[in-house]
This record gives sequence, C-alpha cells and structure tokens, in this order.
Amino acid sequence: MARAHTNIADRYQLLEKLGQGGMGAVYRAFDRLTQQIVALKQVTIPVNRLEFSRSTGSDRLLSLAVEFQTLATLRHPHIISVIDYGFDAERQPFFTMELLTAAQTITQAAQAAPFTTKVRYLIQLLQALAYLHRRGVIHRDLKPANIMVTADAQVKVLDFGLAYEISTRPNETNIAGTLAYLAPEIVVGVPASVASDLYGVGLVAYELFVGQHPFVRSNANLLGTMLQHTPDTHSLDPALADLLDRLLAKQPDARPAHADAVIEALCAATGYPPLTETASIRESYLQASTFVGREQELQQLLAALADLRGGQGAAWLIGGESGAGKSRLLAELRIRALVAGVTVVRGQSVENGRLPYQPWRDVLPRLILAVELSDLEASILKAVVPNISDLLGRALPDAPSLTGRSGQERLALTIAEVFRRQTAPVLVLLEDLQWAAESLTLLEQLLAVHDQIPNLLIVGTYRSDEQPDLPARLSGMQPLLLTRLDETNIGALAASMLGDDARQPELVSLLQRETEGNVFFLVEVVRALAERAGRLADIAATPLPETVFAGGVQQIVRRRLSRVPGWGSDLLNLAAVIGRQIDTAVLRHLHPAADVAAFLYACEAAAVFTVQSDGQGNGWQFAHDKLRETVLRDLPAADAVALHRQVAEALEALHPTIRPTMRRCWNTGIRRATWIKKSPILAPSRIDWCSANQIISWPSDCWNVASANCQKTTRVA
Repeated sequence: MARAHTNIADRYQLLEKLGQGGMGAVYRAFDRLTQQIVALKQVTIPVNRLEFSRSTGSDRLLSLAVEFQTLATLRHPHIISVIDYGFDAERQPFFTMELLTAAQTITQAAQAAPFTTKVRYLIQLLQALAYLHRRGVIHRDLKPANIMVTADAQVKVLDFGLAYEISTRPNETNIAGTLAYLAPEIVVGVPASVASDLYGVGLVAYELFVGQHPFVRSNANLLGTMLQHTPDTHSLDPALADLLDRLLAKQPDARPAHADAVIEALCAATGYPPLTETASIRESYLQASTFVGREQELQQLLAALADLRGGQGAAWLIGGESGAGKSRLLAELRIRALVAGVTVVRGQSVENGRLPYQPWRDVLPRLILAVELSDLEASILKAVVPNISDLLGRALPDAPSLTGRSGQERLALTIAEVFRRQTAPVLVLLEDLQWAAESLTLLEQLLAVHDQIPNLLIVGTYRSDEQPDLPARLSGMQPLLLTRLDETNIGALAASMLGDDARQPELVSLLQRETEGNVFFLVEVVRALAERAGRLADIAATPLPETVFAGGVQQIVRRRLSRVPGWGSDLLNLAAVIGRQIDTAVLRHLHPAADVAAFLYACEAAAVFTVQSDGQGNGWQFAHDKLRETVLRDLPAADAVALHRQVAEALEALHPTIRPTMRRCWNTGIRRATWIKKSPILAPSRIDWCSANQIISWPSDCWNVASANCQKTTRVA
C-alpha cells in the first residue's frame, strides 16, 4: 500500500508520482540539499518479502544495501545514473536517479527511425547489458518501458531487477505488461540469467525490425503461445532473421553466449561497421572493480560502527599512500552504516582549498536539515554553510561579533550541538585531511568534546606519504595504516575488471612488478594494456610487454591528461583552478559559448574527471588529485594569477549570498590564497592564521602586488 509521506530522509520532497510498478513507485522529487529535481524510487514491498541477485547472508537489509551500492557504482553511457540511496523512516529502501526529460521508449523512438538507427539503438542496449553482466547484474525486466532514448538519441537502460519479490510468479492478470517480455524458462520457474536477458533483447529487436510484438499480447493463452510458438522472422533478411531466431530460442543454451557475441553478430548481419571499444565503455569496466584486500581493516571499522549503535562514539584516522584504496574502504563502510540506520555524511579537503572549513561545508547541510536551530545557532553556522538561509527557508541575521580563537571555539561548540541533536547515530567521513588547514583545528576542537557526543563516529583519511606526522597531531583518533595489495589481491582486482583470465600468473606478475600493489597504478597499467591489445577482453590473450611505464607515476598522469581533447585545454586549466570538485556553473559563466557538457564527458572518457556518487550532490570532480596537481603545476605564473582572478569574480557573481572576499597572505615570497567570508567571526581567526604575513584585500591591491612581487607561486584554487 502506498504511503503518504512526502518527505524522505529529511532531504527529498516528493512532488508527483511518475509511475507505479510491482516493486514500488517512482516520483519526481526535490532534493533540498542540492536544490535539484531528481527521480526517486520507493520500494514498497516489505524487505522480508524480497529475494536478491546477490546475498550477503541472512541480513536482508544489508543484501539490499549491497544491491543499491551496486546501482550507485554503475557508470556507463547507456545506463541511468543512480545518485543516492538509503532507507526512510519506516526502514523501507529508496534510491534516487537522474531524471530523464523529453525521453521516449526505444520502440517509440524507433517508429520513424531509419534501419541503421534501430541497429544503433540495439547496439547501445547490448553494450549496457554487457557491462551489467560483467558486474554480475542480471536486468530481469527488459522491456521497452525500461529502455529509454534521450533527446540526443542515447539509449538509457533503467529499472534493473536486482531485487525481486519472492512471491512474484507470472499470471494472467499482468499479460499486457512484463509477462510478455519474459523468457520461457522464467515462466516455468528457472532463475533469471544472461540468457533470459538476451531473450528480452530478441523481443525488443523483433518489435524494432518487424514493427510488432512476436506474440499477440491480448491472447488469453499468452503463456501457452510463448512456450510453444516460434516467432515468424521470414520478413527479415536471412542473416538478421537467423540472429533473432537464436535470441528467441526456447532453450537458453541455444541462445548466444553473451551480449558482446550478439553485437558482433548484429553488425555482421546488418552491415553495420564493427565496433571498437570506446574510451567511455572501457572506463566503465575499469571503475567497476570489486572490494578486495581490505577485509581486516573493514572489520575493525565495523566493530567501531557496532559500538556507535550501542552509544559509544569513536574517531579513526586511516592512512596510506595516494592510490592505496582509502576511499573505497570508506565506501564499503558507508553501505554498512546506512543499513544500520546510521546517518552518513562525507566531506573532502582539497589542496590549497579556496573555502575555509572545506570538508565541513559538505558535512553540515545534511545534518542541519534534520534538527531545529535557533536563529543565533544558524547565524553562527553561516561561516561554514553560507546558504543556510535557503536550507532552513528563513532569513537569518549575522551572528554577534566574536574575535580570535573565541569565535572558532563558538563555531566548534555549535557544530557539536548539531551532532548531539541528531536522532540517529552519525558517521562522518573526512577525506584527505593532510590538506585540512583550518578545518584540522576545528576537528581538534571537536575531538576535545567528542566524549560528550556518544552518537558520533568520525573516520578520516590522509596521505601518509605527504603528512606522516598527522596521527601525532590528531592523537585523539585511532590510527589505521593501509599497505599495498599482495599478489593474490592483485589477481582478484584484475579479475573483477577483466574476468577470470586475468588471474594468469604472467599477467599478475606483470601487474605486481609495474604497480607494487598500488590500486591507482594498477588501474592505469590495465588501461594501458587494453589500449595496446585493442580491448579489455583481449589483454589476457595478447603477448605481454616487459614493462608498461618507464617514467613512473608522472608518465601515467601525463598520459591520462593527454587524452583530453585539445579544444578542452582552456576549460581543463580553469577546472583545475576551481578545485578538486568542479563548479560547472563557473565553467559556463566564464565560457558561455563552450559546450561544457561535451567537455565534461570527454574528460570522463579520458578518466580525468569522474562523477561523485556519495549522494551529497558534489557532482563532477577530478578523478585523482595528482591529475589536478599536474595541471596546476604546468600553468605559467601569469596565467595562474589571471585564472584565479576570473574564478574569484565568477564565484562572487554566481553566489551573491556568499559574498566571498579574497585575501592574499604573503610570506617569504610565496603567495598563498584563501577564501574568507565577510564576517566578524571568520575574519579575526583568518588574520590570526596569517600571523605576521601581509594581508592584502582583493581585488584592487591583490592583483597589482601579485604581478609585481610574486616570484614563487603556489598554485591554489
């Protein structure tokens, strides 16, 4: 039965129902956190009546969360993107997706389309299935309503049947719906498989090429027809008819073995040019690797999570070199925390970040939505959440002036109060603390009162190769150091990207030799091998080179950056100045004539950008800090100054409620840039932080001094 709740997880406001299915309902919803419209699917079937495509044991909520996490990590050009997932107040699951506008079903889009366009639609569908099947995901419910074509003629597959109702069985009451697209073996109770998905492809292909469903769906004996009758393909070209006959075979083992085989056969039968593996398709596999090698560390964090649910908070500090797998470990912890009813928020520091308290700006908005705040408390939090008036829906005065360290302590105590008022335990994930700057001081102040916040678990990460002494400074956090992967785990990680053939001793030995177990390097080496072999699937069958990279990590990074199209170089430089997380509005403001969307997708295909999928709306970001660092390092000093000024002016124009001011701190000829808000609270603490350095107001004096006096420049955002 549909529920009347219109506010989900203190974040999503349901606006209108878009559709209803057996598993639940889909709504157009407003995300209060990101101020964006999304599609939200509520699963209304009780969790104890669900079965799963992959099970983690008897814990059904955990199994479902793993299903949703799988959805959230799927990144493919022809698969709908899942943004967020979680559980509502009644512990029923939901997830949010990008909202498709002006889209048609594949059969609607193909009605007036030429033959080659229909073939292209099917190939895109098959590419999506090949990716899903490699991830171990069976769609289960392929039908035109779940295969959309966007306004720019791109196929998007949606509504994967990862979980399904135990009692669901085909019956005559839903003949006009899903039943008409089920494989014969599913009708008689055989579990869904790759072969049953390919049967669904055959039915869709028949509709596209013949113009109608192969069976009369109004027939009261549809089940019998599906099991006994063979679709008529005589009107088609013999080669295409033969392919459809095999796809629609009654016996699963008579169908093609996998989606890639169907693509090859379809191209051969229709004269469509054979496909090469595109960068975006290849990248979707490379980013789909499974969690390996960190099971022991995960168990330690899960014990802390269990203590949190029992009313005992803690703080952990996870170290490791760049590319060691720290972020992936946190992602696995997030899944378990959501299942346990824990509120999870995440923040990330960036090198020379342009905003004070950078990671807390991502952490606090989600928590603020869940509590009542006085005007005074909310006004104090403006220092970290400048748009708090929009979040709370009311105008707020400025906080009374409080100078020096007292102002920062007041801010820390107010944030601690926000944590204390949460009705659910809170897990705070803070990444890249080696760049935390003043945020680190705030964290230290929170750790000092942490024993008074029993519902709070803080887990931070840092690069041990860049700031090895951080555990000594944050002595209130339990340290946990990640080492590199061994050969067994290297083989398991490679197999998740390439299949079981990747476990060949020669290939594992090469990966071990070239990467020494660093996950970031490992993905890069596999990418290079795929380009050399032509396809990921051909790596294991291609003679292996003695070495892959001669110049180490810098060659790896520069090789990846070289794949960004030349026409995007100016936008790439600008993006690097903006920060690790990319404000696309700034890009569009400064380059109104540029195709920013094409640039973003080109950088994603080059593995330079990625989409943040932690549910907090952070959007596009550099795939790795080393990529941004290299772009900034290559910028001439004069260009860097000009770009920083452009970004500053664009941010002020786009975000007038924040009204940032640029201050430049000078010390021994090194220019450091920080952003501060015009506020009596923040300004004194910022001046204290700058110490005896000369403070220069932006914009009038700053740029004159920068051009005249700056000899050694630290690139900043």
